[in-house]
Amino acid sequence: MHILFKTEFRTQTRGYTLLIERDLLGDLSIVRCWYGLYNRRGGYKRELFTDLELACDEYWRVVTRRLHRGYALVHEYKAAA
Repeated sequence: MHILFKTEFRTQTRGYTLLIERDLLGDLSIVRCWYGLYNRRGGYKRELFTDLELACDEYWRVVTRRLHRGYALVHEYKAAA
């Protein structure tokens, strides 16, 4: 897997990781991982996309929603071109 974008968020009790990745066949997916900082609760969701522009639109929609819900941006990563 090749990670194109990755953003990590936190609240006082929860963590959230969001990334866009490209697999070995060239398919794009957005992966969302959420977890508790003090318990083992959590999960993930993988959403497939055919176009990078559509994936980026969804990615930034989720980033905006996390920030609006009170998550703080911890780390942001963008792969070199």
